[in-house]
Amino acid sequence: MKHHKAPQTADSDQGDSRPVDLVTIRNTARRVLALGGAPPLIEDLDKLIGALRGYVQLLVPEIRALIRTAPAGDIPAAVAQVGIDEAWRRLNTGRGFGPDADYRHAKKVALSVRSLCDHYENLNPRAR
Repeated sequence: MKHHKAPQTADSDQGDSRPVDLVTIRNTARRVLALGGAPPLIEDLDKLIGALRGYVQLLVPEIRALIRTAPAGDIPAAVAQVGIDEAWRRLNTGRGFGPDADYRHAKKVALSVRSLCDHYENLNPRAR
């Protein structure tokens, strides 16, 4: 498995200088979004949701740091903040009951992860 940058705290300006592995993050989100038909086994879905949770926890502090460096009134930064808020809301909203609810929850979090990758790239052109 490819190395993923270790999450930093939201207040940390120092840390790991390795780039965020957006390819692997996007591939995981794509796997969840590509699931069709019957929902996967709950154990597999739990692993995928766990990975997505880690990616949100990785990307949010990175994007917040980029937002802080954006000029006042920067539209992409404002949109990214909305994406962060939505990702946290989706991540921390109860899943509901049954495998269908778990599957719907995983898809919503995967959509947020994909969106966070887009925001990261928009605010950090070197990431492209």
